[in-house]
Amino acid sequence: MFERGYRQQLEADLVKWVAAGVISGDAAQSIRKARFSDEAKSRLPGIFAMLGALMLAASVSAFVAANWQEIPRLVRLVGILAIIAGCFLPALLLQRRGHPAAADAAITFATLCFGAGIALVGQMYHLPSDWPAGAMLVAIGGLIAAALTGKSGPLVVAFVAMTSWSCGRFEAAHFRETHWSFLLLFVPGLLLALGRENRLLAHTAVVALSFWLGALLMPQGGAKVFFNLVDGGLAISAAYIAIGLLALDRGWPAAIKALLPWGAVVFGILLCVEIALVLEKSSLGVHAATSAVYPAYGAALAALAALAVLARQRDSGRLVIIAACAVGLIIPVMFAGLAGADVLRRALVSIAVFVSAVGLIAGGLLIGFRTFIVVGYAVFGVSILILLWQTIGTLLSQSLFFLVAGVALLVLAAGAHRLANWSRSAVDTVSGSAA
Repeated sequence: MFERGYRQQLEADLVKWVAAGVISGDAAQSIRKARFSDEAKSRLPGIFAMLGALMLAASVSAFVAANWQEIPRLVRLVGILAIIAGCFLPALLLQRRGHPAAADAAITFATLCFGAGIALVGQMYHLPSDWPAGAMLVAIGGLIAAALTGKSGPLVVAFVAMTSWSCGRFEAAHFRETHWSFLLLFVPGLLLALGRENRLLAHTAVVALSFWLGALLMPQGGAKVFFNLVDGGLAISAAYIAIGLLALDRGWPAAIKALLPWGAVVFGILLCVEIALVLEKSSLGVHAATSAVYPAYGAALAALAALAVLARQRDSGRLVIIAACAVGLIIPVMFAGLAGADVLRRALVSIAVFVSAVGLIAGGLLIGFRTFIVVGYAVFGVSILILLWQTIGTLLSQSLFFLVAGVALLVLAAGAHRLANWSRSAVDTVSGSAA
């Protein structure tokens, strides 16, 4: 996502610089060739190879699930092991011939067959049904394969497996236990992912981490698990946004940059949930943060402070995003009863959601990140629909509220238009002086 936006901006700048005479057409073409050479290669062969590997792995899994009793156990086990071992030589040949995506698909297929082999052993010897333990073994196998071969596919399988392992442990008596063992596999996997610029791998790592962090909010929640997830998730998503922006500013690996879009989307969703909760009278008396949420808030505040201090580009867009996140983080504090009466609390939470949404839109426009713009508009629109559905006070107060909000937005629109014109004239002035 970031790479695509950067390349689009670079292409627009190259056209502008050539037209202004800053650089020659040959120089612009050289820059395109150096920067876009990897993009010119089609990804379709790699995608089809990976889909083919998944289909073959599904066929092996179905073969195992058929419980083929006619074939001796030893032959079945040797057959699975032969398939796994037989994938490495083709992967090596494909890599040497310049087909890294196909080699990655072959290693991924071997990793998935390893998981099928674990299921086969449990089936043959009637081992106790413990699928989370099996998922843990698959994750370990994926990590080893990724470390030995340098491929991303096995690492994706490992992150999915370790997430299944962690989620499978939160049942019955295990529900209130923090699954710290997850980190024993996740941390090595993350270290491997940091050196690989693979979008799917980066997003899979973020999703795996998010599931585990969400589980951290559950043990102390009791009847307030849902509120813990909403308030704590708001703080975690704000931390994601801050760390992702800092990673984008500092040029950190893709696995860290992937925190930014996930944080923005989840932050927007939870803002809508908060405004819906504050309008429900039944939730006002029980919605209060517990101690499980405090570490998430500490991480969010630390991340926002780090972004404000450590970012090399001190542009106004990042400051607006920080302000939008800070306003959103105030909302759970209002639920704690610090905002006074219920009517005042509803009004303040609604205003905070709208201010945060407008901040996301403005910040997205200033830094050129489309996800913030889309999320901000979505939050604004959904919040208006929720307010219309639930109704704040009388129809007269509703009308007054939307009147004030509409006038404020028109003023903001006029200011944004002036800012855009000023930025455009400043760019034209710089281009003219450079020419």
